[in-house]
Amino acid sequence: MSTPAERALAQFQAEASRTTSLLRFGLVVLLGVTGGLDQNRVEGLAFWLVLAGYGAFAVGWFTKVTRRPVSPTTGLIATSLDLLAVTVLSLLAGGGGTLPTLSYVVIPVMAAFRYRPALSAGVGIATIGSFVLTAAIERPAIETTTLAAEAVVLAIVAVATFLLSVVLARRAVRIRALLADADALTAQVLDAEARERRRLAEDLHDHALQTLLVAGQELDELDGAEAADEALRAGIREIREVVFALHPYVLDEAGLVVAVRRVAERAATQGRFAVTVEGQPLPAGPHDRLLFGVARELLTNVAKHAKAEHVTVALHDGPEGRTLEVADDGIGIDRSVLAGRLADGHIGLASTRARVEGVGGRFTLDTTTPGTRTVVRVPGEVPPVPGA
Repeated sequence: MSTPAERALAQFQAEASRTTSLLRFGLVVLLGVTGGLDQNRVEGLAFWLVLAGYGAFAVGWFTKVTRRPVSPTTGLIATSLDLLAVTVLSLLAGGGGTLPTLSYVVIPVMAAFRYRPALSAGVGIATIGSFVLTAAIERPAIETTTLAAEAVVLAIVAVATFLLSVVLARRAVRIRALLADADALTAQVLDAEARERRRLAEDLHDHALQTLLVAGQELDELDGAEAADEALRAGIREIREVVFALHPYVLDEAGLVVAVRRVAERAATQGRFAVTVEGQPLPAGPHDRLLFGVARELLTNVAKHAKAEHVTVALHDGPEGRTLEVADDGIGIDRSVLAGRLADGHIGLASTRARVEGVGGRFTLDTTTPGTRTVVRVPGEVPPVPGA
């Protein structure tokens, strides 16, 4: 499962592919317009047949990149086909000095959006070389100085787009580094919070709870202290609940499934619903404490707001990592109400989502079916911290 930094970079590359595909439509239009204006040099149907084929390729490629991302190698093949198409069409139009050769200037611009300066430089050099080769093969009846001027303009555009590619690539690297830092900071915050919870739980268990237990034993030896004894035992139960909430010792001793089952049963008692916990015992995972906290947050919300009759909790491992699913048959969540609660400062679900995504996981909330279904996936391994 990818980290937020990797997903952001993939999103940048997907946007670059779509932008390049849109520019390709402009290139097709430019070739058609210049070919129509230079009809005295464009002879026969070959030019228009090749242009029609290139237009079909542009449509097909745009459909491809809008449906799913393409690899850098596949993108390089597309750029090579762009250069080949412009070269062939320029030759069919009469070579150097014809209007369709103006289309060469678009090729380096298309390459600049791929966040790969080396590719941008290579495409720029190849474009200039193809332009010069086209002029040399056709030997047009045009002054050498004019061709040289056009080549210089094309070279300037190639250099400018290369520099643009460098700037975009550096920004992408910087953004990725910032996201990686945010990932590492989130992990540190979660660890610090877990340590603090554990310390508070140990303090309550080792001091306050033990004192109350001793007091309870002393009350057992006295007569007529039933009311005080009951109040004391209620206090002991409450402290034990707080201790468990602060640090789920069952998670360390019996594992995630057992700990989540205990939380689910408590929430079921509070919310008066039936609960089913599905899942076999799982080996300890790097994000079990996070999943436990998410399960507790979701089940608490169900108990308070869902008015559900039955809740299902499922835990299992898969190729993408460890998955927690909480589904209820309650009244569901109105997204407008959820947005309003967020604006009022109720950030429970938003905070939970941020924590999951901070470790490279995914948080999906589905309210289209009756009730609410939440699926949380976290990676099976802790991603390495860049530079570590």
